[in-house]
Amino acid sequence: MSQKKTDIAKICIVTPEYPPDQWGGLALTVERAACHIRDMGMEVHVAHFTITDDPLLLLDEGRQDDIIDGIIVHRLSVGKEDLSGRPLTIWDCPHTRTFKMMYQSLELLHDAESFDLFHSFFLYPLGYITGLLARKAGRPSIVTIVGNDVKKYIFSPEKVAMCRSGLENADRVVALSRDLLDTADALTQVKDKGRVIFNSVEIPAESWKTRDKNRVCRIGCAGIFKYAKGLPYLFKAIARLRRQHDIVLELTGTLRASEEQTYKTMLEKTGIEDILLFSPAIPHDRITEWLSGLDAFVLPSVSEGCPNILMEAMAFGLPCVAARVGAVEDLMEDGVSGLIVPWGNSHAVAHALERLIMLPDKGLSISAAARERMKEFSGERERKALEKLYSELLFGKKV
Repeated sequence: MSQKKTDIAKICIVTPEYPPDQWGGLALTVERAACHIRDMGMEVHVAHFTITDDPLLLLDEGRQDDIIDGIIVHRLSVGKEDLSGRPLTIWDCPHTRTFKMMYQSLELLHDAESFDLFHSFFLYPLGYITGLLARKAGRPSIVTIVGNDVKKYIFSPEKVAMCRSGLENADRVVALSRDLLDTADALTQVKDKGRVIFNSVEIPAESWKTRDKNRVCRIGCAGIFKYAKGLPYLFKAIARLRRQHDIVLELTGTLRASEEQTYKTMLEKTGIEDILLFSPAIPHDRITEWLSGLDAFVLPSVSEGCPNILMEAMAFGLPCVAARVGAVEDLMEDGVSGLIVPWGNSHAVAHALERLIMLPDKGLSISAAARERMKEFSGERERKALEKLYSELLFGKKV
């Protein structure tokens, strides 16, 4: 779709999520990075992978190209090998063909476009696959680790080797929090080539306004709900709070299929179904509207990277309670711009929320401080960090 220009660096971003197909935190982080790199004057390609159940999908059938806001997006679909109906042997693995097709699809794209640098997001499996291809092709590569890729998959025996290889093959490792970089370095030494680049957020023109204290207190949480998001701890906290306060819990997002049984069991165990409102994921341009109807936002996660939704809530000025995970301590000053609680501790979540309910003036001071704090995490700061990184790898100089 494009003609090579010798004076313009050609970048390939590799990701499992990208808008408008997804609007989760990873998709938003990748989109911002792509826009920053485009604004540096580089030609940006996004290789967005999806996995289908089709065992007969061929390499010349799984690619669709588009141009979105000056960024060339390649939607690459790969299939799965059908191992049903026959005995498995030691040579069989349900993922081998899928991963090989990912590698081959990326290799074909590189053969056609001749990229100058690869930048993958999420270590497993695309960080591994991208690092392997970049090393073979003699191109520099970056892998950005965002959360579960090192907080979950390094504990899986069949995935840890790919995670380690992805880290080792990359010329630079970008982490969305110091904690993620420390964890990756515990697996294999990467700190000498590691960088921490926090997400950025825009400060909306409107800000949160306190609601009538005599109304029901509305507490919100949003995201792709999976184990890492810590919903069971929030459910226990809400069950504890409702004994003395008139509250409602609003959830918006997507519930992972693997968590449906835990979700149902915890609802039955805590008895909060009558005060729970669950709505499908809200379009990103309506997040502020949803936040405006809340009295507090909670991030009860047991692991995180740099949570976009928390940053958006703080930028809006909504009082927030967040577990001490990922980049939270860099984003939030405990007791000033938010309330930080130990992760995996429902009693601490309940106590912090009760402080906001009982001390409305505290919520107001947190609101103002949170908006001010988020000004430090501007898009310009994020862009400069990426520009420095790219200059090191492409031009051998530090900016």
